[in-house]
Amino acid sequence: MTMNKKWLAVAMMVPLAFASTAVLANGKKGGDKGAKECSGQMHGKNMFRGLDLTDAQKTELKTIRDEVRASKQAQGESKHEQMKAMKDQEQQLVLAADFDEAKAKELASSMVAERTAMKVEKMRTTHRMMSVLTAEQKQQLVEKRAEKAQKCEQKMQKRMEKKMANKDSQ
Repeated sequence: MTMNKKWLAVAMMVPLAFASTAVLANGKKGGDKGAKECSGQMHGKNMFRGLDLTDAQKTELKTIRDEVRASKQAQGESKHEQMKAMKDQEQQLVLAADFDEAKAKELASSMVAERTAMKVEKMRTTHRMMSVLTAEQKQQLVEKRAEKAQKCEQKMQKRMEKKMANKDSQ
């Protein structure tokens, strides 16, 4: 095998190795459904479920969601290409004969900046949606989130106890 073919083989195997490691680390098909349930904030329509919204509020929230969806679709392809280009640059840096720390820092900074912009946009959308709610509804939402966080904490505690019990019995 020539040197170029070896590098090509390595370049193709690296992403597969990372992907398979993530799948195998979980150890079961379908992922950990409990972890999804307790993964931070409530999202989308579920966030406002049980808040007794008026028809006007429901309409306003739907309008906001539709605007965000349209905006994401408009940016979608260019955003996807930009992220793909960054991943390609990352792979080139990792596979290069010599590591270029300056380029790596520059790329990492641009990746962080992109992630930050996405997070700010998400926070802006959430703020817009929250501004539709009344003070009482906001309080209900805060209480709902606190209850969910407490339930998730209890689930996590049970999971950890179960893991420790399994570990001790082995």
